[in-house]
Amino acid sequence: MNPTADDVIDTGYRHPRDPVELWLARQWQEVIGFSVGVRENFFELGGNSLDAARVVNAVFEEFGVQLPLNALTEHPTVEGLATRLRGQNERLSDPLVAIQRGDGTRPPLFLVHPANGQVGAYAHLAQALGEEFTLFGLQATGLHSDAAPLDTVPAMARAYVDAVLAVRAEGPYFLGGCSTGAAVAHEMAVHLAGTGAEVRLVAVLDAGLLDGIAEPGFDEPDDGDPEVLERWRARGLVPPDETPGFVARARRVWRAAHDAVRDWEPRPYPGPLDVFRAPSGAPSPIADWPAGAARQVREHDDPAALRGMIG
Repeated sequence: MNPTADDVIDTGYRHPRDPVELWLARQWQEVIGFSVGVRENFFELGGNSLDAARVVNAVFEEFGVQLPLNALTEHPTVEGLATRLRGQNERLSDPLVAIQRGDGTRPPLFLVHPANGQVGAYAHLAQALGEEFTLFGLQATGLHSDAAPLDTVPAMARAYVDAVLAVRAEGPYFLGGCSTGAAVAHEMAVHLAGTGAEVRLVAVLDAGLLDGIAEPGFDEPDDGDPEVLERWRARGLVPPDETPGFVARARRVWRAAHDAVRDWEPRPYPGPLDVFRAPSGAPSPIADWPAGAARQVREHDDPAALRGMIG
């Protein structure tokens, strides 16, 4: 069950917010045995010195950084240790981000970022599905680099299909996303189906299914980048070492995503579109999509139905 906003305030839980925190959270899950938030203490959760050594070894293999054995004693949270590693990760800007490793018994689910370009909020969905499921996120170009954001849905779809094919050359493919991500996943499915690939799922996720925390965006008064950064930090939406430069990049990504969806003209998708609704009574997340975007739309009020559709 996903935590509500009140749960988050009460426990201090925060989901991973960038690829480094996502990677570390996965390592801790494998070592400790369950999912953790970025501010939870490794040793208070049951980790010991041997477990810490396993994390240090994994860091060396992944980043090429040899941390001292007491690194987790000095930085016992995902948030804290990530600050030691963020500058060492040259793959921060890669579109494909592993969210949950899974056990390999089911095909992976690829989830495209919402309008803010980030994929950390999908970590809650991964927990809800179960650790046996493999999830990848597709994050926006230009969020963690100076590259120009992709500003059309077809351009995003082409780039993300290439990223998916790099790790899974053959189908079946399971795709999905929230808001902007749903539109891009639809376009990816059209593209893949056009090549003869098998697409078994295009999941449109209601934002209410992700978690109880508002994600970074620019719906609020348009303050300067430093003011926005302080507001995001106060709400725990970005790592504490983030800079105003990230806000500037996020602003560009946000605007590009909104422009892309505004100008999107969906091609008909031959398969069904599966819409997963949150129990909020809000309009369907595809309420404003053109009627011909899919031949069949199936709505699900129980997000657990997603489990049965994968693998």
